Amino acid sequence: MAKKRRDINALTEAQLDDYVHALGILRARSVADPDDPTGYAFQAALHNDVFVGPCEHGSDAFLPWHRAHLHYFEQLLQAADPPRTADVTIPYWDWIHEQPTGKFPPSFDKPGLSDPDRDLRPAELPPDTLAIVTTETDQAQFAGFPDGDPFGDYGRLEEGPHNYMHPEFIGGKMADPGQAAEDPIYWSFHCFIDLMWAEWQRRNGAPPLTSPDLDLRGFLDQPKHKSGDFHDTLDLGYTYAYSDQLATAFGVGAAPPIPRELVTSKPMESVSGDDIPTQLRDTERLQFRFSAPPEEGRRLVVRLNELKVPRTGSFMMRAYAHPRDVEFRTDDDFAERYGVGYVVMWRAHLHDGDHHGGHGGHGDHDGGHGHGDGHGDHDHGGQGHGDAPPPAHHPTSCTARFDVTSVVDATPASVEDHVLTLRYIPLPSGMDQADQPAELIEEVMLKNVMMEVYA
Repeated sequence: MAKKRRDINALTEAQLDDYVHALGILRARSVADPDDPTGYAFQAALHNDVFVGPCEHGSDAFLPWHRAHLHYFEQLLQAADPPRTADVTIPYWDWIHEQPTGKFPPSFDKPGLSDPDRDLRPAELPPDTLAIVTTETDQAQFAGFPDGDPFGDYGRLEEGPHNYMHPEFIGGKMADPGQAAEDPIYWSFHCFIDLMWAEWQRRNGAPPLTSPDLDLRGFLDQPKHKSGDFHDTLDLGYTYAYSDQLATAFGVGAAPPIPRELVTSKPMESVSGDDIPTQLRDTERLQFRFSAPPEEGRRLVVRLNELKVPRTGSFMMRAYAHPRDVEFRTDDDFAERYGVGYVVMWRAHLHDGDHHGGHGGHGDHDGGHGHGDGHGDHDHGGQGHGDAPPPAHHPTSCTARFDVTSVVDATPASVEDHVLTLRYIPLPSGMDQADQPAELIEEVMLKNVMMEVYA
């Protein structure tokens, strides 16, 4: 019988105590032996450490990899101290909805679940999470594209809400891809990501995964280690119990598929003649001109090509489409009228010799090197000296799209009388919430900005 993962706010005291008890046993194993693959440190390193895992990002491997990570971690929790822990499941944190009090669910203040490094400053939840789950019907656009797909890389759920929540809303260790899973909130945060994927699958007929034969790094010695093994939660032995508010949120009808017949794609000209870092230092924004679309065009989409994944920090680009004679402002009224979306570039996992770090290319190491904390000496998951793991699928750049149709149509100005404004916002990069490296601006690079017109 499938076990149920529940909202952490819905757990009884006994259920929460059993979860914390199981976590404590895994932590104790790591204290006794930091290289114990059944201990918390090694399980966190599967995400954090480029020589043990690492996590997959920026492709259609993102959701299956994290589902696998949760699945095998949950099995360790259940086996930690049966029968007490036999029915333990990872509780999800519903971060679509604000908490009645405080920034995080109160359970995360308890010993065993707390972390003093989280950012307690007020921050808005990403506004588009529910819409992405309930209105995006294209699997690649939602979940990520196959590695090397010329049409894209990151899915909308990752490049927006996921990448925003890690550094901006949660912060602390979660802001750094090389430390994120050390914070126990990681498991409940990604449990909710997995829930949203399961809900999207339910709403869209659970289409086959686009790369089912892909080997998932870190799990090669497990009975299930291919992307396709993690298609169905029931096959993995669990389901999700929705809270009343979550059931209501997901109660909206399924959206019809959106036709995507590309008519033309045109480069957008920069308004300024300066290079990107100069523009950002002077105005903290970039601007590009629209051109007249062909008559048969029905949908207007802006595409950012090869927006570089930064190494020194994280940043967000908020996008606006507005008449060029309307002065750009940063207030809420302007954003509500002209805002068309955002993309968050979470800092990259760094290589050996770099300190910490997430989602850049890893093709220059063969997975057989040792590492300062000893994890590289394991053969678990195929990452030992004996066999090289499959390469990580982290792109070094990101493709981002913004549908500007409704915003442009709502103004009396013609399309060619509009500009696209990208507002640069640096985000916390680690446990020092004020740490926003000045050199981050130098890393903001993109190949070009295209105006795509669809019939």
